[in-house]
Amino acid sequence: MLKKKILICTKMFCICCAIVSSCTNYKSDKTETPVVDTIPVFNAKVKNILISNEEAIKDIYLNRGGDELFDDFLFCYINDSNFQLQRTSFPVVLTELDGKVDSIGKEDWDGYFEFMEGEYTTNLYNSEQEKNTIEDTVCLQASVERINLNTKVITTFEFIKDNGKWNLRSIENQTFKQSDLADFLKFYSLFSQDTSFQYRSLAKSIRISMHDPDDEDQTLDGFVTKDQLSTLNSGFPDGIISNIRCGQQFAGTRKILMEKVCLGNGIIESFHFQRKGKTWELVAYEN
Repeated sequence: MLKKKILICTKMFCICCAIVSSCTNYKSDKTETPVVDTIPVFNAKVKNILISNEEAIKDIYLNRGGDELFDDFLFCYINDSNFQLQRTSFPVVLTELDGKVDSIGKEDWDGYFEFMEGEYTTNLYNSEQEKNTIEDTVCLQASVERINLNTKVITTFEFIKDNGKWNLRSIENQTFKQSDLADFLKFYSLFSQDTSFQYRSLAKSIRISMHDPDDEDQTLDGFVTKDQLSTLNSGFPDGIISNIRCGQQFAGTRKILMEKVCLGNGIIESFHFQRKGKTWELVAYEN
């Protein structure tokens, strides 16, 4: 893709209103009529295409080998209640915060994945390179994390691929302190709630990369100030966020790529954070 390297200019600000209105967070008032029974498929090969759930699931399992990639399986798992019951190993082992082990039966299984049905999902990586590698990797074990930035609790749903089929095996609750993301999540929970702290945690010069609205084969690259960034992004993820792991490990990491995918239109925003001294700062943004 041809890139046009420029300093921030008037052209970039012409698209800021469209960006801001294109994707809202979980706290927004849903006053508009939602699109019925349509949702973007997770897999990068078909991302940004709005089709019905039924059509998507049929395509995934008849034409694309639905259990090959975890993202494809997860789309079907979240959007088909009968399929979800079939691919959940009941009783599901549940580990509470205090370490107590319990179980969840089929009769009590309801609403556990509602957090993946909001207006956006998020995912975390160590780098863009890791993200690209994982998207092309066939794994046998994966997990979905429900990260509550308010209560500082992570609920992890563990999936295992056995005999060629994915199944949910267990659920574990843990505090941020028990996670290899503890350092970043401690920072980000405050970053997402405190606007003063958020402003102080922005780099003085933030690298940006955005699609050129006048030429889809080009991108606009440049740098913006702290004040200019707020006019370009639709808002930082907050409240309850998600993270899908297919091998990512974060112990000792000094870089985090947070990807935000708007489920209404498939628009992706990427926030690049970097460890600086004892804290983190936002150093780059892509749309």
